[in-house]
Amino acid sequence: MESDQQVHTVVFFCQQLDPQQDLHSRDLEREWGSGIRLFPMHCSGRVEALHLLMAVEQGADRVLLLTCAEGRCRYREGNLRARRRLEYARSLLEEIGIEPGRLELRMASSQSPRHIARILEPILREPWSHGPSPLSMGTD
Repeated sequence: MESDQQVHTVVFFCQQLDPQQDLHSRDLEREWGSGIRLFPMHCSGRVEALHLLMAVEQGADRVLLLTCAEGRCRYREGNLRARRRLEYARSLLEEIGIEPGRLELRMASSQSPRHIARILEPILREPWSHGPSPLSMGTD
């Protein structure tokens, strides 16, 4: 992927990570423009494999699922459920010939700032090696 080409990223994240996520996520949307779509969830354990697959189907190059740190989930095992669902969605992508690495799980650390933009910015700046989604080719 050329460095000036925008990676279309969809982020599902646990609202418990940032009590002021409404305000802070606007900072991210302003900086990243149409290249990012944020979907706060009451708990990351509410994310279904279907949500992740639909994001890919609709042309996302990268889908991030950001959860609480292990052992820090308010609902005990929401982040663990999220991990299992993401792995299931990855297996389905692999079956149809799409790189499963397009779906990523990131767990916030227990020392992460309670600010969604500060958690996501370093992740979003990491180099992306998968290129544009084969499902979005020619839709621009």
